[in-house]
Amino acid sequence: MGTSLVRSALVGTIAAIVAVIVVLLVADAVSGPLLVATPGSDVAEEVPLGGAVIFTALGGLVGMLLAWATSRFGWSASVFLGVCLVALVLYGIPPFSAAEETATALWLNVMHIAAAIPIVGSLYRWLTGRRVGGIADIDG
Repeated sequence: MGTSLVRSALVGTIAAIVAVIVVLLVADAVSGPLLVATPGSDVAEEVPLGGAVIFTALGGLVGMLLAWATSRFGWSASVFLGVCLVALVLYGIPPFSAAEETATALWLNVMHIAAAIPIVGSLYRWLTGRRVGGIADIDG
């Protein structure tokens, strides 16, 4: 994996983490705490900020590995976008079964979208050889 891929993934992931934090804080201010029941539990708990950050970072890592595989196996960047879109749609379903309220499920999906846009966008730009952060990202 080249340094430019890692740099693109980091730029996208950091932007995604900031976006997710903002969405979580806005959701809490507008709708109150986002309460979800974990699998196997009947007790709803508030979505922790740390958990949202960790899962966003993991999403960036998975995206980076998928972008690397896309490049390595010579697949089109549109394959990368398609896989990411399918994953985003599939990840949009569980919040509706875990959330205590529909508003919580909607906010969780807004968080997914807020995380996906910068991560997928920066990695797509890397795949297509466009610039990220003013640095050409086609060297690696």
